[in-house]
Amino acid sequence: EFATGIGNTDAGFVMGTGALRGPDPREMAKSDCVVIWGTNAVATQVNVMTWVSRARKERGAKLVHIDVYRNGTAEAADVFLMVRPGTDGALAASVAHVLLKEGYADRAYLRRYADDPAGLEAHLATRDPAWAARITGLSEIEIIEFARLYGSTRRSYIRVGYGFSRSRNGAVQMFAVTCLPTVTGAWKYRGGGA
Repeated sequence: EFATGIGNTDAGFVMGTGALRGPDPREMAKSDCVVIWGTNAVATQVNVMTWVSRARKERGAKLVHIDVYRNGTAEAADVFLMVRPGTDGALAASVAHVLLKEGYADRAYLRRYADDPAGLEAHLATRDPAWAARITGLSEIEIIEFARLYGSTRRSYIRVGYGFSRSRNGAVQMFAVTCLPTVTGAWKYRGGGA
């Protein structure tokens, strides 16, 4: 990644999505679930919170915040998941495990747009919530409930921050998180993706 001049965040995002682009942030207003992952948007991204507020008021959208400390965004969220630093990838892998196991995965979308859906599923077979709970510090039920909320909400938008990519294996963690909308097919919907 140093040869290409891109950092952990960009490299991980490209690995997960195939390109360094995503939906216009204004599409968050069309979301039914917004996941703010690894950034304190209340303090640093007022524009993001404007679209989140609109989605919550107009659509009843849920706000999930995932971070390593309780902050202003955590206080504003419907669901806050405080993970241990450097464990975001484990949470994402476990969420994908639940999505695949419980039928929330859009298998037609995966066949069309993912490189190796069968390999992904085989890799995630042992990344269950019990495995991730030991790593992340979350409970199994927190992981399962988040996965079910995310998986059952077609218009789910993940707003990623730089925080968790600045640790060991940061690009891989970003990759794991940005794979989630591909597993559910959220990219198909206005207000979905990452």
